[in-house]
Amino acid sequence: MKTMFKGLLIVLVLAALPMGAAAQQLFDFTGQALIPGSVGGTLDMYGEIFDPVPATTPIPLDFANYQYTVVVNAVMAATGIVRTYSGGTIAIYEDAGTAADYTNPATLSDGTAILLGTFSSFSQFVPPIGPGSASGTVDWVGGSRLNDIAPEDQAGWAFLSGTNPNSGLLEPGYDEVWDGKVEPTTTIVDTENASMSKVKALFK
Repeated sequence: MKTMFKGLLIVLVLAALPMGAAAQQLFDFTGQALIPGSVGGTLDMYGEIFDPVPATTPIPLDFANYQYTVVVNAVMAATGIVRTYSGGTIAIYEDAGTAADYTNPATLSDGTAILLGTFSSFSQFVPPIGPGSASGTVDWVGGSRLNDIAPEDQAGWAFLSGTNPNSGLLEPGYDEVWDGKVEPTTTIVDTENASMSKVKALFK
């Protein structure tokens, strides 16, 4: 009976914990994109990842000492108001050396590949006038930090971005500015175990 009562108290206390423990998690990026002119051409997007405060990154990143970049590549499969892409890949890099320079795209992919992923779906909405959007689903398959994400959390991440061919931030030689995020469908940092340990300590 004592054990059952203790368990009930733990459940009640956990229910009263603030919901802030499940903060939003995402990789927040802005970038420059090269858009293919026809089916069969390759889309290339080079971006920089920033600290998403007050949200957090899905895995801990050291923004004080490293620069983080993201590169997306995909082959255009169909064009029109909705462009679809196939064979899409995404890579997130960590670099303590060369600063990202859009006039030299290699500087955005010369670091350590901490996460490598593939797109199970990827498309772009391109209205006749004004900004559009890009969206897809990412499955992480490699990289030096892949094991920081539990296997059950590695698939099905959302890739969402605004796209703008007329932005004042457009760099020479590029076609669109992208501003978006990559995020898991559920919180992947295990805060539950830490909270449970603290609560159990109250009843010892």
